Amino acid sequence: MTDSWQISLCSMKPMPKCLLSTFCWFVGVGIVQSQTFEINDKGKIMPIICSSLLCCIGAGRNRSKTRKLHKIKGSFLVDCLIYSTPLCCCASVQEFNESTKRKEDRANVKHAPAPPMISNIIIDPEMSIINTFRSMEIDESARIEALPEMPKIVYLDDNNGNPLSKDTSADQPIDTLSNSDEENKEPESEKGGSHDILIPQRLTVVLKEIAIEPLDGDDPQIYSKNVGTGPFSFLKGDPYMPNSPPPTYLSHEDLKKPKSTDSKDIMYGLEVHKKGGLYCTDQEALNKQKGIVGDVIKQLVKVLAKGLGAVSISLPIRIFEPRSTCERLIDRFSFASHYLGAAAKETDPVSRFKKVMAFAISGLYLGTRQEKPFNPLLGETFQGTFDDGTLVYVEHTAHNPPTDHFDVIGRGYRLYGYYELDGSLSWNELTGEFRGFTYVQFPGQLIKFTQPKFMIGGFTFGDRTLNWQGEIEFWDHQNGLSGAIRIGDDKNKWSIKKKDIKRDSFFGKIWRVDPGTNKKGEALASVYGSWLKKFVAVDNKGKEKIWLINREVPKRHIPVDYPIPSDWRYREDLIWLFRKNQEFASSWKLRVENRQRLDRGLRGKH
Repeated sequence: MTDSWQISLCSMKPMPKCLLSTFCWFVGVGIVQSQTFEINDKGKIMPIICSSLLCCIGAGRNRSKTRKLHKIKGSFLVDCLIYSTPLCCCASVQEFNESTKRKEDRANVKHAPAPPMISNIIIDPEMSIINTFRSMEIDESARIEALPEMPKIVYLDDNNGNPLSKDTSADQPIDTLSNSDEENKEPESEKGGSHDILIPQRLTVVLKEIAIEPLDGDDPQIYSKNVGTGPFSFLKGDPYMPNSPPPTYLSHEDLKKPKSTDSKDIMYGLEVHKKGGLYCTDQEALNKQKGIVGDVIKQLVKVLAKGLGAVSISLPIRIFEPRSTCERLIDRFSFASHYLGAAAKETDPVSRFKKVMAFAISGLYLGTRQEKPFNPLLGETFQGTFDDGTLVYVEHTAHNPPTDHFDVIGRGYRLYGYYELDGSLSWNELTGEFRGFTYVQFPGQLIKFTQPKFMIGGFTFGDRTLNWQGEIEFWDHQNGLSGAIRIGDDKNKWSIKKKDIKRDSFFGKIWRVDPGTNKKGEALASVYGSWLKKFVAVDNKGKEKIWLINREVPKRHIPVDYPIPSDWRYREDLIWLFRKNQEFASSWKLRVENRQRLDRGLRGKH
């Protein structure tokens, strides 16, 4: 009887009964490990312990059924405890070691220092953005006198090499340099001075869009059926693959299609929730997000069967939008020209401070899309402008944690800083956190502030909600000012009656601060409103409605025509998704992610 009992416990016949628990174990481990590159380690030990317990329950249940078959007495709970003890111990030790290693890796990440403080910016509406910033002073007694002037271009006449007049040469295009032109070119010392560049009259430069037409073949969307990648590909040199052909690049016309400035269009598919904030009513968007867990499980089975790690899992392409985080980050800066440009023309530090606070709130509703942007490649960039000439630069500077640095240069102000993306996932809610500081530089004033948390709820039950929550803190050490805004339904702590407020409502204050002790003193102003409606400031001069969602119109950024090769627009997965080809987009996304993992491993060895 005993031999039969032992043989039955080891027999393969009862195994299908505990396959579900074993599968739960692999899913739990896979989810935890796949999240470690994106999410902090706080609370991450719980999912792996829970999956271990599920495995133990299944195994205990299987043992109970076998015992019942042989009429042997025992306890199901005792069986589960016996199985769970070693598994939980092993899982805890493994996760602890991995968690410690990842934290050490993050501790070793060195971020680029923030740009130096700028002062004495010359504000002149007639000056260009570049010329405005040629006359600036940097702290530590270092002065930028002026950027070196570009050499004067002198166009030569075809016959005798005499320089043309300014009017004649102003609109000369650039093309090719003929042999006769080369012969007519005279030494610099003889024409136009030692610092002039001599260019023949018929020398023209024609800027042309790259790879927007096929290299071979007749499909306008496929760059080549012989060459594996486009000229600026992250995977340049890889062979051609039929399931992921290289796309032709997006044209300027495609990239510059105007973005809506109407708040209803921007928040399409979203409605105001009865408790405040937003919730999704777009059934198409919700349907795209259904079945993600099932897709992840299918991928997990495939990668485990091939002997690959759980980090090889790629999220379904259908939940993404064809934009990079590098570009989407700028959406919330769409009121920079309006508020920061106006503040640059003022001289009162408190008035500027209020406008910066309004700027921080006014752009929040522009960052409430349901689709997920693509995670940038290391070194990926975005270059753009606003219609008033403001310059925009973004670069993805670190993977772990994901970090983006940005620099926006406007008329009389500069907006710069970095965001470290962190997150945590509960049973029904995802919390995103933008660590880092945003700096706003004016003549004689530097204001820095933090970002609120972004909450998405309803993953397992309830409405799919979207909210900004938490506290935004502001500092101006030079002028002895500080401020804070609290968003959400928490009890307020600034002498306001304790009552529940809507999730999108906020209250805040501006204080005078002692520069020596950094202690808050006199309250200079109070602010209140909703990030979905308005920003109102109240001081001894009265009430001022600085921002109203239906009054102020955001300026949407525009990509530049000819960016550097690291720009996001040259990514094949983004291009194919832009053209609504999810099959090719998914194949390219997986190839790019695998190359990133390979590069990350190689960098770790050096």
